[in-house]
Amino acid sequence: MVIWKGAGILVLVIALPLAGLGGVSLGSALGSDTASGIGAAGGLALAAVAVYFLGQRLNAPTPGYHLRTGAPVNFRNGHTLFFVPMQYWGFVLLGISVLVLGASLLSA
Repeated sequence: MVIWKGAGILVLVIALPLAGLGGVSLGSALGSDTASGIGAAGGLALAAVAVYFLGQRLNAPTPGYHLRTGAPVNFRNGHTLFFVPMQYWGFVLLGISVLVLGASLLSA
């Protein structure tokens, strides 16, 4: 079961296609399993950067005013996947990318 809030599902929508596309394209171009793993790692690294910056943008506090008091407040957005804010998934995806790259290079 996938748990998300707001636009947190975009982490999966961005990461899975980029990893798959990177793995399939480089694997078919070079014709080896190692190249496929390297392509998937590259796709995950690109997804990590995209998710980080998109999460930073979507979860940035927006200034506003309290309805009853009129005092200025900062409203926080909550775009999460598995209760982790979206921008932090960039670091998780980068770590997974390093693991995939290491596994593909060690299996060669």
